[in-house]
Order: sequence, then structure tokens, then C-alpha cells
Amino acid sequence: MIMEVLGHSSIRVTMDIYTFVRLDSQRSAFDRVGNALRDISGDDDDDRPSGGAVPA
Repeated sequence: MIMEVLGHSSIRVTMDIYTFVRLDSQRSAFDRVGNALRDISGDDDDDRPSGGAVPA
């Protein structure tokens, strides 16, 4: 629908223009999600394995 409204010739044009997200924006979003999940679960940083991996 958006492709048609914007007059793009294909969905690829729309995706190329509007799905680009800068790496620092992605990193910031991931950090916010990780912090929110830690807050919800009540975990503190001492429970995480070294290397920053979050257990599944």
C-alpha cells in the first residue's frame, strides 16, 4: 500500500529508501531492549556470563 501511495515502481525501491537504519541507532535500540528485559526479569549484571552474552 505504501509503495502505491508513494508512487514507487517496486517494493524494492520503498524498502531501500525506508528500511535503512544507521548502525548506531540499531545499537542504541538493542541496548534499550536489553535494559528493559533485565529490568523486567530482575537480573543484575553479575548473573550474565562474561562476554556480554545473554542466556536463552
